[in-house]
Amino acid sequence: MWGRKGKQQDDFYEELCVKYFKNIHGYCTRLTKGQVQLSDIVEECTQNTFLEARKQIERLQNHPNVEGWLYVTARNLVRNSYRSMYIKRRHEIVLDDGMQFFSDDDELAACLEETYEIDELSKKVLSGLNESEFQLYNDYFRNQLPVQELVDKYHISNTAVTTRIYRVKKKITNNIHDYFKEM
Repeated sequence: MWGRKGKQQDDFYEELCVKYFKNIHGYCTRLTKGQVQLSDIVEECTQNTFLEARKQIERLQNHPNVEGWLYVTARNLVRNSYRSMYIKRRHEIVLDDGMQFFSDDDELAACLEETYEIDELSKKVLSGLNESEFQLYNDYFRNQLPVQELVDKYHISNTAVTTRIYRVKKKITNNIHDYFKEM
């Protein structure tokens, strides 16, 4: 019984992604007024809309207006992104020209107050990625390929791409923490 329910949820989620991903992406683009410099916000907000949908999948299956829920979630995420752009971030870690991480972690903040060699940090942190993770890192963060191009390139679903991006971000953040613990 549980296996069938899980399969139904997966099928429902996949259907959401296939049916609404491009529309939500376009909506986020319109909310940012198509500004090229905000394309990363568009990608992130679109991705996070569907990640949130995945978390709420059980509730969404019975929701009277799933499409409306997706649009409201996307709008809120874009608005939050705009707000955070104007708020000074407490900590910024730049691994290379293409990737920045922000952290409110006080332990990490203390480490960052120390001087460190960015090339060494970048090399150490990125060496913790396997080959496929590093390729995705290059494609998404350095080359700034949109999610839809990654779907086509890797021949996987939107869901799989967004999940992999989330995991790579998390792994890099954990590698940064590990790096400073070793120091």
